[in-house]
Amino acid sequence: MKAGYVPVLVGKGSCGGGGAAAMRRFLVPVGLLNDPCMEALLELAADEMGYGQEGVLSIPCDADFFRRVVTAIPSANKANLICSPNL
Repeated sequence: MKAGYVPVLVGKGSCGGGGAAAMRRFLVPVGLLNDPCMEALLELAADEMGYGQEGVLSIPCDADFFRRVVTAIPSANKANLICSPNL
């Protein structure tokens, strides 16, 4: 794993949606986790899945929406958000 990044699974696949194929894996710079927009997405995850998630952090939203939110954060460098094509 790349230093300074947190792996995040994004999608509704683990929440009764389209299965694991609907999930996308992103590497998010740790510094972005304190941004209010990211905090809102993390609260969404906690509301839907609880605070006791094990393994990789999952956020239950559309991957394209997640990418738009992260790239709209002023301090985010679009090149810093890494999307892995394969889980």
